[in-house]
Amino acid sequence: MARTAAKKAPARRTTSAPARTPAAASSAASSVTDLAGGLQSLLGAVEGEVRAVTTLSTQIDSLVSDLNTLREEQAQRLLALDALRASAKDGGLTSFLDKLIRPRLPKVPEVIPDRLAR
Repeated sequence: MARTAAKKAPARRTTSAPARTPAAASSAASSVTDLAGGLQSLLGAVEGEVRAVTTLSTQIDSLVSDLNTLREEQAQRLLALDALRASAKDGGLTSFLDKLIRPRLPKVPEVIPDRLAR
């Protein structure tokens, strides 16, 4: 008996969307994680700077308060010296006191950055 060739059915064709490769899915997730991490790092840096500026502002307030107290004391002492000078009747003494009582002007200029003036 002779062998006969068996008929083969044609191969089935299926059309489906190509499956996402695991590498592409993990790459997208990694990008989102990197973005979130970057934003979190940026936010942390901004918060740190805000805390530093707030601390500096508090220190400046304290120093300005101290300065105002010292300026008030200086003004009171100058008023006392003015009264002393006004009570002097001698021309030589008056001239001497005028030269002596002149307050020294500050030698350090106050600098206020433009950004603080806004």
